[in-house]
Amino acid sequence: MDTMPRLHRILDIHTLKRGLYSSSIFIMLFLVFGVFTIYNRVAFDTNYLKAANISVIVNQASFLMVVGVAQAIALLTGDVNLSIGSVMAVTTVLFGRMLQQSSDIPLFIPIMLILFLGACIGFLNGILITKLKIPAFIASFATMYICRGFAWVFLGKTVIYRLDEGFRTISMGKVYTIGEFTITVPMLIALALILVVNFMLTRSTFGRKIYFVGSNVVAAQASGIPTDRVRITNQVISSFLAAFAGLLYVARLNACEPGMAIKTHFEAITVALLGGFVMTGGYGNVWGVVGGAIIMTAIQNGMNSIQLPSELQTLVMGLIIILTVFMNTFLLEKKMLVADKNIETKKAIISRGAQI
Repeated sequence: MDTMPRLHRILDIHTLKRGLYSSSIFIMLFLVFGVFTIYNRVAFDTNYLKAANISVIVNQASFLMVVGVAQAIALLTGDVNLSIGSVMAVTTVLFGRMLQQSSDIPLFIPIMLILFLGACIGFLNGILITKLKIPAFIASFATMYICRGFAWVFLGKTVIYRLDEGFRTISMGKVYTIGEFTITVPMLIALALILVVNFMLTRSTFGRKIYFVGSNVVAAQASGIPTDRVRITNQVISSFLAAFAGLLYVARLNACEPGMAIKTHFEAITVALLGGFVMTGGYGNVWGVVGGAIIMTAIQNGMNSIQLPSELQTLVMGLIIILTVFMNTFLLEKKMLVADKNIETKKAIISRGAQI
């Protein structure tokens, strides 16, 4: 099988997506902030775009960036991870219990243990998907229930409070203030994560393999790429980041309980889709997750500012998901057409050169 035309097509699409998705994200950001700015000015005579409010939005979006990246990594290979919220729950209840019963042990030990546990859950997901051939949706759906059930069995209805005041710095710490805009520790953590993952996806051989596997797993396998290993590794990274997100969540609340983050898998998928990733895999830029997280947080913040009932907020978020999937599909079809034209042009140039 000649995989070179397919590879050129993938690279063409990967290049085109940046401009198309970036423009769509900027348009959505402009519309969201524009609508709420005008409404708040007319209805309440308040400035939605004041620096203090933007700081709050970006700080709250930092958590969504972490779970969004966790989901985006899984989506890139055409899989999905529905167990993100449950991984957060089971790892953090164990973390809380360890801190509660062993207050003398160094903090980094329970942190390392729960991150390792998160990675192990991801490995289990990967094995179920690749070796047992269970669809990713079903496999992660099952582990979602297993992890959540274990959290309930382990902790019951107990809520563990006041874990470690020093630990709260990773979620509540402030670094620098510029006017009314405050740069926080969660912002820097999210930025560091985005930079690392972006480097992995765009500058490493493994990152290129991820896109190739997500675009066409059969062609990738024919090219000698260990597709199962790539998909398992992606699931490990995804659940590892879910456990890390759980740490941020617990640090912010200074408490943990089995019912926490029960809708986080939904939020993670929404952020990834808003950021330009697709359920079929192979496409997406991790910087899009930043835009997706800010858009989602701004919408939630804006709906709260105009005092929209929670029932209507849920309805609005559902409509946004439908609109996002439609936009992604439309843009993807456009990219396919342009990429195909580029490939035909390259073939024509090569054939002319051969004739000469």
